[in-house]
Amino acid sequence: MASGEENKKQVLEEDWPFVELMKDAQNQVLIEETVKKNIELKTEIQKLEAELQEATRDAQINEDIPETKMKFMSLEKPENYSQFLNISCSFQVSSQIPYELQKGEALITFEEEEVAQNVIKMGKHLVDIMDIGVEVKAKPVPLKSGVRFQVHVEVSKMKIRVTEIPDELPESQMRDKLELSFYRSRNGGGEVECVEYDKQTGSAVITFVEAGVTDKILKKKDYPLYINQDCHRVVVSPYIETHLKKFQVFSGISKRTVLLTGLEDLHLMDEETVEDLVNVHFQRKKNGGGEVDMIKCSLHQPYVAYFQE
Repeated sequence: MASGEENKKQVLEEDWPFVELMKDAQNQVLIEETVKKNIELKTEIQKLEAELQEATRDAQINEDIPETKMKFMSLEKPENYSQFLNISCSFQVSSQIPYELQKGEALITFEEEEVAQNVIKMGKHLVDIMDIGVEVKAKPVPLKSGVRFQVHVEVSKMKIRVTEIPDELPESQMRDKLELSFYRSRNGGGEVECVEYDKQTGSAVITFVEAGVTDKILKKKDYPLYINQDCHRVVVSPYIETHLKKFQVFSGISKRTVLLTGLEDLHLMDEETVEDLVNVHFQRKKNGGGEVDMIKCSLHQPYVAYFQE
């Protein structure tokens, strides 16, 4: 009996290293499974945090939009149905025309065109400057040509622009990834018609099938894009098209402003004082003048005056 116990003890002692090795292997497997689960949980937490941020932004209360009075302007025949879906506006742009006012010159603007043209027609005027008679000449302002054009802006209700796309996938794969990402309704997306992706600029234009999807997405400034379990925030903005129309060049002419020359000898005097005295002279009807709107003298340095349509 004692001999049997000794044999059993001897067998256990001989097998002990093998048993310890089996335990180490099992522990290693458990560690690897635990690490794998931790990674999966971390990825899921990141996704949930991103979705929570989206939901928080959507839940924000919008401020009241102020009402603006509108008036009927024109009636046009639409070129296509998209004109009803998009936001369109147009406005007229006219360039400013610069005129360099040299030393010894002045610009005087009258309230009425007739007065300005009469002053020009008279030509020479003797102006009393501190008891000194100064002869000035009245001329039209020699303005250069200007330009005018119409700017037409159209904001799409079917497309959005996406920027700051990470360069982590081949072009075709990134195009597919963008389509799948913006297809998800839980993020405000919808059915995608096409994706125009530019790998060099890291930008894309997404076109949706239904109107209204862009409004949901553009409530936020960015959008989640998952690539290899990493969440990237790409920037979303409206898709805007701008066109220039009716570009015209015109010859500038100022009907109420007159150029006065002959003030070179007054360079030692105060400009504001001279302006007041010239203003008094041309306010008087007996001098061919009338109500003055503005006057600017250049005695010490040149100025640049701007004229606009």
